[in-house]
Amino acid sequence: MTTRRYLHLNLVGNDVNLHMGAPAYEQQHHADTALVDPFERLMTYGHLGDEGLFTAIFLGDVPGMPNSPAFDGGPAEPITALTAMARETKHVGLIATASTTFYDPYTLARLIASLDQASDGRAGLNAVTTVGDALALNYSKTSHPDRETRYRRATEFLDVTEALWANREVRRDPDGVTRYYASPINHKGESFSVIGPLNVAPSRQGRPLVAQAGGSGPGIKVAARHADMVFTAASNRERAAAYREDLDKALADAGRPVGSVPAVPGLIPYVARTAKEAEEQMLALDEFVPWELLAPKVLVQFGLEPVSFDSVEDRFPFEQMPKPADVEKTIKSTFGNYVGLYDWIEAHPGATVREVTAQSLGRGGAQHRKFVGSYDDIVDDFEAWWNDGNVGGFNLMFPVGPASIREFIDEVIPRMIDRGIYRSTPDDRPLRERFA
Repeated sequence: MTTRRYLHLNLVGNDVNLHMGAPAYEQQHHADTALVDPFERLMTYGHLGDEGLFTAIFLGDVPGMPNSPAFDGGPAEPITALTAMARETKHVGLIATASTTFYDPYTLARLIASLDQASDGRAGLNAVTTVGDALALNYSKTSHPDRETRYRRATEFLDVTEALWANREVRRDPDGVTRYYASPINHKGESFSVIGPLNVAPSRQGRPLVAQAGGSGPGIKVAARHADMVFTAASNRERAAAYREDLDKALADAGRPVGSVPAVPGLIPYVARTAKEAEEQMLALDEFVPWELLAPKVLVQFGLEPVSFDSVEDRFPFEQMPKPADVEKTIKSTFGNYVGLYDWIEAHPGATVREVTAQSLGRGGAQHRKFVGSYDDIVDDFEAWWNDGNVGGFNLMFPVGPASIREFIDEVIPRMIDRGIYRSTPDDRPLRERFA
């Protein structure tokens, strides 16, 4: 019997992904959802995740404070927040982002396994490599490791973590008593020496889900070796098809079945009853953003030289941007984000500095695709991508937090169910099985 395929929607629950005008806009227009307590707000995301039948909630992590003040309220560390959320939710998966650059694999294996116990098999790890010398200084390092070193470390890190999860079981002995057994892994490698065993018993899931953001060549190799799901950046359906081809080739090289790991791109939805109303809402948020202050950061965020301009209404000097292939090995931020921005500017010739800044930073969700349209328009869009078969779903970053999510649940989810592309009941399987 073939299991029906549904589109996965994951809720990205970090306010750092909001439209930059959202905090002020929300205070004026949705004061009832503009919760002062950042932890309470995270729990609201969890409740909405259950209600909207989202497959999982992603919580990102920035292991340091890039700016002060923090408009997102100084959110809690993801594993801590999701462990609390596990007790307030019943169905939604809980995926915590953690850095393989800064964490220790034994410590992280214990933490994620504990989250898996607390959530009864709904836990996942989004394993990322972190960039930035300022962050490295928080972790007793003099500078940030180079890209090649980061990915070698990430591969070994996940080898260790998965071995610790694999070498354990709970079984009923002949005397009728159920006991926990675990065995050492005796790992000695370039970056880590870990004897084991892990002292946390498995949930019904066996081991937690592993997600990875693999955009560059090395990232795709790590994803093909370890990931159960990949958080990607796809600015259009053609880019999604190309990524699917690259990932499948890497999966085959790693000895895993082609198509076995779903790619799930990020998306920021601006939706309303009509496309015009959706655009008007986005432009209303834009009014709260200091574009002149933000514009110089468009390329600096990638470790590149800033572009020169006199006014944010000038044409963006696209010719000053290096081609993605020329900076893939040296980029100081997520390579997929740079590719997404480059593609967007190339597809919008004559775009102004302000428009590029809005796409890149101001309108939320980094460089992920922004959708502006009616409720029916976005369902049409989802269905087209779903029919292509190149993505497993979308990681949604909502522009105005709970208010945007509430509208999406009320207006878009029922339309998706009616089209037959979205589940109408909660998925209570262990998280890893949902993406299989």
